[in-house]
Amino acid sequence: MASLISDQLPFIRQKAASAASTCGLDAEDLAQEGLIGLLNAVRSFDFYGPAAFRTYARTCIVNSIRSAMRSASRPGAVPARAVVPIDSADEQCAAADPQDIVVGREEATRLLQYVDKHLSPREQQVLRLYLSGDSYAAVAGKLGLPDSKSVDNALQRIRKKLKSFS
Repeated sequence: MASLISDQLPFIRQKAASAASTCGLDAEDLAQEGLIGLLNAVRSFDFYGPAAFRTYARTCIVNSIRSAMRSASRPGAVPARAVVPIDSADEQCAAADPQDIVVGREEATRLLQYVDKHLSPREQQVLRLYLSGDSYAAVAGKLGLPDSKSVDNALQRIRKKLKSFS
């Protein structure tokens, strides 16, 4: 894997820098998306398929970067300036006011109560598995759902219900 990353990293950085200059996103963030695309290519490559791995991987990398650009340009997307870097998030948590911590815990408790009251047991299972990092297909498999579209539909319902949480 290290060899694949070192082989593809110059390509990823070049594509990320090029994309960052046109969309206003950070080149490092787009490079991370490119690395995710490479990881997905490794996982899903068909050795018996018609494409060489290098071609397939580069297509996955470019598609992953483009997907991130589309997501960032959607209405309602979190603006890049509102995102807190992980390095400073620890500092902010350490410097948090105790009152803010208590209020945050109370808000989390209210959200959990809202989820228990407004989401069906199936929606709660879907949400729990999705938030733990499972893909749509993995969630569908674990819950015995017919396909990943069922998971997508459940997540759409969940999003709609959670939008009314205040």
